[in-house]
Amino acid sequence: MFALLLQSAEDVTREIARLQHGYEFLSYGLIVAWLILVVYVLMMVSREKKLKREIAGLRAMLEERPKV
Repeated sequence: MFALLLQSAEDVTREIARLQHGYEFLSYGLIVAWLILVVYVLMMVSREKKLKREIAGLRAMLEERPKV
């Protein structure tokens, strides 16, 4: 506690700048993580739609096939 009182204003300002710099990198990391997640979800949605179309086509082929 007393160490904080003994620090100069310049030391405090330097420490605040150092901490803000660390949070800046953290923010960039979180933005990149969210972008990766959004791209992944969009890819999965696209694949799901493609599979649904393929399943619908296969069902249509089965219905058109003559019964033996």
